[in-house]
Amino acid sequence: MTRAQRTFLISFVVALVAVVPAWAQSGTVSGKVTGADGGGPLAGAVVRLEANGLLAAQGKAGSDGSYRITGVAPGTYTVRVVNVGYGPREFPNTTVSAGGTVTVDAVLTQAPMRLEDVSVTTVSRVQEKQTEAPAAVFAQLRQEIEERPALTVADHLKSIPGADVVQGGLVQSNVVARGFNNIFSGALLTLIDYRYAAVPSLRINVATFFPTTNEDIEKIEFVLGPGAALYGPNSANGVLNIITRSPFTSTGTTLTLEGGVRAGSTGRVCNDATCDSPTFPSLDGTEGLWRVTGRHAMKLGSKVAFKVSGSYLKGTEWQERDAAEPANLDVLAPNLEIPSGQCNATTGCRDFNLEQYGGEARVDFRPDLNTEIIGTYGLTNAKSVIEYTGIGAGQARDWKYSAAQIRVRHKRLFVQGFGNFSNAGNTFLLRDGNPINDSSRVWSAQFQHGLDLFSGKTTLLYGADYIFTDARTGGTINGSNESDDDIKEAGAYVHTVTRLGSKLDFVAAIRLDKHSRLSSSVWSPRAALVFKPSADQAFRVTFNRAFSTPSNNNLFLDIVATQIPLGGGLRYDVRALGVPKDGFQFRVNGGCAGGTANGLCMRTPFQPLLPAGTPELLPANAALLWQVAVGAVCASAGPLCPLMQSNPPTTQVGTQLRLLNSTTRQFIDIGDPVDQVRDIARLKPTINHQLEVGYKALVGGRFQISADAWYEHKRNFTGPLIVESPTVFLDRTTTIAYLTGLFTQAGVPNAAATAAALGTGMAGLSAATSVATTGVPLGTVVPTNTPLTARPDIFLTYRNFGVVDLWGADVAMDFVVGSHLTLAGSYSFVNKDFFSKTEVDGPTDIALNASKSKGSLTVGWRDDPNGWSAETRFRAVKGFPVNSGVYVSAPDPDDPNRLLPTDSYGVLDIQGTWKPPIGARNMLLSVNVQNLFNKHYSTFVGVPNLGRFVLTKVSYTF
Repeated sequence: MTRAQRTFLISFVVALVAVVPAWAQSGTVSGKVTGADGGGPLAGAVVRLEANGLLAAQGKAGSDGSYRITGVAPGTYTVRVVNVGYGPREFPNTTVSAGGTVTVDAVLTQAPMRLEDVSVTTVSRVQEKQTEAPAAVFAQLRQEIEERPALTVADHLKSIPGADVVQGGLVQSNVVARGFNNIFSGALLTLIDYRYAAVPSLRINVATFFPTTNEDIEKIEFVLGPGAALYGPNSANGVLNIITRSPFTSTGTTLTLEGGVRAGSTGRVCNDATCDSPTFPSLDGTEGLWRVTGRHAMKLGSKVAFKVSGSYLKGTEWQERDAAEPANLDVLAPNLEIPSGQCNATTGCRDFNLEQYGGEARVDFRPDLNTEIIGTYGLTNAKSVIEYTGIGAGQARDWKYSAAQIRVRHKRLFVQGFGNFSNAGNTFLLRDGNPINDSSRVWSAQFQHGLDLFSGKTTLLYGADYIFTDARTGGTINGSNESDDDIKEAGAYVHTVTRLGSKLDFVAAIRLDKHSRLSSSVWSPRAALVFKPSADQAFRVTFNRAFSTPSNNNLFLDIVATQIPLGGGLRYDVRALGVPKDGFQFRVNGGCAGGTANGLCMRTPFQPLLPAGTPELLPANAALLWQVAVGAVCASAGPLCPLMQSNPPTTQVGTQLRLLNSTTRQFIDIGDPVDQVRDIARLKPTINHQLEVGYKALVGGRFQISADAWYEHKRNFTGPLIVESPTVFLDRTTTIAYLTGLFTQAGVPNAAATAAALGTGMAGLSAATSVATTGVPLGTVVPTNTPLTARPDIFLTYRNFGVVDLWGADVAMDFVVGSHLTLAGSYSFVNKDFFSKTEVDGPTDIALNASKSKGSLTVGWRDDPNGWSAETRFRAVKGFPVNSGVYVSAPDPDDPNRLLPTDSYGVLDIQGTWKPPIGARNMLLSVNVQNLFNKHYSTFVGVPNLGRFVLTKVSYTF
């Protein structure tokens, strides 16, 4: 535990002790809930005490219908009694005094099942109806979350329109809104109680690292579209907010046991979309998983409540073999202490055993009905987890992620401070065994306040944020940038809602942010008109300007992703680099002395074989390394080798530049070097302009619709990691022609055929031909303006592309068919999933890395009086091309300018829940079967094939 974390915990305890004298000043609300017309006691009915828009306390009726809520702070409340299948009852102006007991009996009348207009807070950072929010927002409520067995929060998002979920395993997932996903993604601003949930420095969302358990979650709100006007940077693609349960309203002890069984996946030894069938037999068979979770919450009088929760998970992962991961990693990196027999030609060195534990503690202090102070601390230890990154998969071992947060609310003032902490433990990359040392942390402070103006016609919110990213990677992630890789960000905003009439609201907001590594500040305006023809429907038109700033990885990454051995102890390192403040310039001062017409320079790993005094920086001219290429084929050239060595060409042999496909590890010809090898400028923020129109309605409590159409103009899009340094080869055509002339002159029999064979071995085949050999990669074209490329490394990096324009639509509908039956459907469409380099004005094509078309249809059945519920859900996702770091789809053989898509898939999920008639139905039995018919499919390049997964859950609250 760090010093900062110890300080937080000490403060936590001191604050708790300080409020002990206030515990006894409380009252009690009790009563009985029954059904009308002889309906009898309603076990499980929920009684809520609300004050100032805050849920202050909550209780549940027992088997005889009676309830008793103790520890209620003195004050005036609205008592609301609800039970599914019955109409709610409200008892306003219920006064509770210190030491007193108030009796509130409720008789509920049976009513058909209805939909409710849910209140949300994430869109505008204040409570508002879902139909009136100036953005597309979808909520998963406590009942749905409780009944669905789920290993991570991503499992609750699979049927939300606009949500793109990539599943990399049982607990691995990447979630974004409306595309531009990545294998290593932080594009979706993810919050837990308004605390940034991303891993510090890396700025990625790893759902399995979240210390919040499923039993802690009250609601999940998913906002589509930009949220920068309120949340600042990196909310251009939407906001996911996980809201947890207050211990004041969720007292009791809950114990949960989950067990899962997955069907065997089809193991693969490749990383592209051509892997439709296994190269060798299945890697794994049916395997199990189990998790135990506990949560305890209680009130200490009327003003203090606390909760503690924790879970332990153990199982066996879906299995996948990456061909780029060697089978002898334990030899390459002996310090990893890989267990004996772990590495082999079939599975590589991956540890498919999944194990992690975590927990969270929270204390709430409410000195009065207008004020609350909340402190939270959580920790997760990923004992063994495989996580996919842009440079290949990593084996997390004892990676600890922790977070500490203090938030204060007084009336309309909100203040919070939090810190996120990372400790990578013994984590390493599976492609080369390089260790990952990450002890980074993020500190943040925020405040927000609100007031009413112009006789209440305008509501004003204003606030400010500060974020300090303290990257500490021990030279393993940020390499030579380790001493200068911190980032400071500050922003302030104003948000107004003006009621222009009884049915029309005008929403306006503006925000200014400053990033310490960017040259200028960024403005983020928002404007919206919301027209409400009736209480339960709204039309809106919204304009947002949002932005994403370069991450720590984008700016400071310096890590070897893999090696390409050349023999004799020589190799190419494939290195991932962030973009320095001066960018990467390939043609400084006209290039290299005596260089080629394209002005490019190269470095070679064969430098030790060159004559003494040869410069390390050479013109990108393959003929300069003729002797190296000849030496590579001398074994097959036999007596012709001395002839080839003693007659090096000058201008007769050309140069072919090729780019490494880091997925297939093949070199592909590039076109005109002047067009293809472009300088990389200093990174700029990505700017999103989005126009959206939407309609939401709740009709008669039985039909709900949300329909949104949007257009997005994205400028200076920061692309994924791509190989930017071409590799120098001999040109095949001119090499064969030169050797043919040389062998003919020397009287070599079959001169042309011999020259073709040796020339191909030296130069390789062109991209237009089947790649049977890659020739001899002689050197790497490198920028000459930075010491980051003072090596012959083949490097991947980021760059800003030009402009991306796209549009799409999202639709969601819910319909109550009868007293027990419901239907729900969703559909999302984006007009493009692939952008050619011409469209985006870049050296390479860009992929949306998400589906153009996806949807779901759910049939639900509920019988709450008898404790039963069930649903059947069909999900369909159209395949899409992938270009994300080392994970790139194979070229389409029918159209070399496009990439092959991932698998399209349609799967059927079923779920059932029963709350047996024990006590107040506090026991829950649930089963969730994903992919009922065991269809093997993968959701991204490089991740395992998924099959059927059955997860059961038993929980009891007492």
